[in-house]
Amino acid sequence: MNIRGVNSISGSNEPLYVIDGVQIQGQAVSFGSQSSSNPLAGLNPADIESIEVLQGPSATAIYGSRATNGVLLITTKRGKAGETKISYGYQFSLQTAPEQLEVMNLRQYAQMVGEYHAIAGGRTPQEFLDPSLLGDGTDWQKELFKSAPMNKHQLSLSGGNDKTTYYLSGEYLKQEGVALGSGFNRYGFRLNLENKPRKWATIGANLSFNQTNDNLTTSQENVIANALQLTPQVPVKNLDGTWGGGDESNGANQFAPVNPVAIANLTTNKLVRRQFLGGLNVGIEIMKGLNLRSSFNTNLGFSNSTYYIPTYAIGWARNVTASLNNGSGENTYWNWNQLLEYNKQIGRHNINVMVSHESQESSWKNLGGSRTGFLTNDILDLAAGDVLTASNSGGSGDWAMESYLGRLNYNYADRYIIMGTVRRDGSANFGKDNKWGFFPSVSAAWRVSQEPFFNIPSVSELKLRFETGVTGNQGGSGGIYSPMGTGATPTTTGFLPTKYSNQGLKWEETKTNNIGINVGLFQNRIQFEFDYYVKNTDNLLMEKPLPWYMGTNGIGSVGAPTVNIGALQNKGFGFTINTTNINRGGFKWESSFNVSSFKTKIKSFYSESAFVDRTSWWMQDWTQRSEVGKAPWLFRGYIEEGLFQNVAEIENSALPVDNNGVELPIDVNNIWVGDVKFKDINGDGVINENDQTVIGNPWPKAFAGFTNTFSYKGFDLSILFTSTYGNDIYNYLGKLNTNAGNINLSRNLLVHAMDYAKPVTNENGEVVLANPGTDVSRISNGPNGNFNRHTDKWVEDGSFIRLKNISLTYNVPASIISRQKIVRGARVSFGAQNVLTFTKYSGFDPEVGAYVSRDSSPSNQAIGLDYGRYPLTPVYTFSLGLDF
Repeated sequence: MNIRGVNSISGSNEPLYVIDGVQIQGQAVSFGSQSSSNPLAGLNPADIESIEVLQGPSATAIYGSRATNGVLLITTKRGKAGETKISYGYQFSLQTAPEQLEVMNLRQYAQMVGEYHAIAGGRTPQEFLDPSLLGDGTDWQKELFKSAPMNKHQLSLSGGNDKTTYYLSGEYLKQEGVALGSGFNRYGFRLNLENKPRKWATIGANLSFNQTNDNLTTSQENVIANALQLTPQVPVKNLDGTWGGGDESNGANQFAPVNPVAIANLTTNKLVRRQFLGGLNVGIEIMKGLNLRSSFNTNLGFSNSTYYIPTYAIGWARNVTASLNNGSGENTYWNWNQLLEYNKQIGRHNINVMVSHESQESSWKNLGGSRTGFLTNDILDLAAGDVLTASNSGGSGDWAMESYLGRLNYNYADRYIIMGTVRRDGSANFGKDNKWGFFPSVSAAWRVSQEPFFNIPSVSELKLRFETGVTGNQGGSGGIYSPMGTGATPTTTGFLPTKYSNQGLKWEETKTNNIGINVGLFQNRIQFEFDYYVKNTDNLLMEKPLPWYMGTNGIGSVGAPTVNIGALQNKGFGFTINTTNINRGGFKWESSFNVSSFKTKIKSFYSESAFVDRTSWWMQDWTQRSEVGKAPWLFRGYIEEGLFQNVAEIENSALPVDNNGVELPIDVNNIWVGDVKFKDINGDGVINENDQTVIGNPWPKAFAGFTNTFSYKGFDLSILFTSTYGNDIYNYLGKLNTNAGNINLSRNLLVHAMDYAKPVTNENGEVVLANPGTDVSRISNGPNGNFNRHTDKWVEDGSFIRLKNISLTYNVPASIISRQKIVRGARVSFGAQNVLTFTKYSGFDPEVGAYVSRDSSPSNQAIGLDYGRYPLTPVYTFSLGLDF
């Protein structure tokens, strides 16, 4: 989730989640094969009473530096005075498999293999010599993806009297995964209590616990790739019942992917998370208008992971030694807040003064252990492994912050509204000279429609708003300043620097200016809201890469220092219109439309370099660049100018050079007809890394949502469309699966790859293309880099319009319910999610978000990259609700 654009180029831009006063970090605790999770994964949606988004510095000031990216404020349900109300809900959902991409069937694959060997040499397997005799082969997408059910039960009790109210709920969710081997279970409870022991005192408590159990696919980022790349001649199972795999019997070579169905069934990859949220608050009315409130909140998270790879023999693939990795992690967060507030009304003047103090602390630790050499695949216990292979690892860390807040709010006749806030935060993440940050903000509003001179009957509301302020960001979850830690090597243990220290490190600061207007027409049947903002962030926090000889690689290495690297600007607007279109005769139709846009650019870097690159070596040097004057993390690569159509065109073009800077020769083994022609960006007559340029922008130009709700005589219909416009996606998976040079009996390809460039000699003795209209280069993995270079060919428009949700609810009339005495209310719902998407993107799903790499959590540095992101799947839902 992203609110109002990009505020940091290295850290998370996720908002702060606050559930009943408990602050939730953007990433849940975990350890093992998966390192990230939805911070709201443990929250039961049926418990939610309201959701509010806080955006500006004045609105978010009470939550301090953790709210720099905005706040998602979630309030859960409370009990009401009266007799006990019992509610039960049941939901059944059917998740359907994603729409398939068109990969080659067995006949097409056999044809391609034969053509490959005719060009590149080698022997075509006997069974592939006549493709017309073959069937379709194995459809791995069908084998890996299936429709999957989801069941959910919810029970709640609420009620109370004039002194005490309560809300108690419990939930159980069981969800089978669409991908083979995946699944998700959740159960939990919630208790909200409020008590008024005296007229001048209130006490409240909010408690919740949830546990989630994830059955994960073997590798979340590769399940899609495996479904597309495994060759169709390999069976799921052999005739003798053993798992099928690529081997000499079916013509596959040793580089073929391992049977993903077998791996999903044989391996164990589980992650269990437990979360406890608790809050206790006390309010005292000291005197009329003067109130004291104290609250203590905590968030405890625990996780355990199990990743077991058994011994197996699947075709060429052999794993002769089983391995088990166990991991555990825990984090503890608490905050204690004391707030003194004074309210005073003098005539039409309303004054509110508030001062607050807050302490908060967070700590984490993890532990991992592994062994190999298990005698059997049936015992998943580390103690059963070979003790000589035992390995362990662990870590810990903490941070703390102390804060002081003051706020003055003045309101005259609900016409002129002014609020000023000052906040001072002290963080353990910084050295003593820069530990404290000062963050002021001021906001003002003028409700013009309340002025005596304003007399436009059709305009029921007109309010002008302005806001300016500063917020701070302390970076990650600790350790950006602390220079020491523990370490161990095969020969010694002790203390060592964890990273190069930087005692001059400062707070990252964002200065925001915002203007807005609210308009209500025709007794607020039409309501407009518009905001325009400019946010300037200085002292951006980011690790500064250092060369290897500075000790940043290997055993006992020291991490790169965190520095204040530069500044960026983020500006944009948000517009919302809510309308009541019809409201008569029992029929009501309401609509809501919102659109927002932001534009981010790097203003400066505090160094001689004008850019910062992020390069992934395991993705063939994929690079995203943040450059002064441009948006952060733009795609970088070469520009394709089509394919070489003849030798003369090659001779008159700039050509790539080898590692020694020597131009590659023109022949069939180097650069030839059907190879990619790259654009010579700098005009120096050669193609090298200096010809890379910006090839795509992952940031959308606009976001939009459109909701319509209809109600009539107990029926409620809701329809939600969501959309993004103007963002690019780098289809890395499409690049891999169109490379005709990879057909060498090791992987399947998209059908489009069959239209690869085919050089032929014409009647004039010239080498030309037999299919000049193709955009797929010839079968070659030569030095021209047809598929090894990242180019604009794989950058696609990621815009989409999606029918996100449609639901129809029938509320059973009271006249029917009253015929019996047990059930007091009943409703039945039918719904569907993600059932219709309009997009030009050729991959599974245009909502690729940020790629989660093999060793990191989602990051802006990998946004817009599709390496096989698990797609959103269509879901059909039936729900039943009963009140007793």
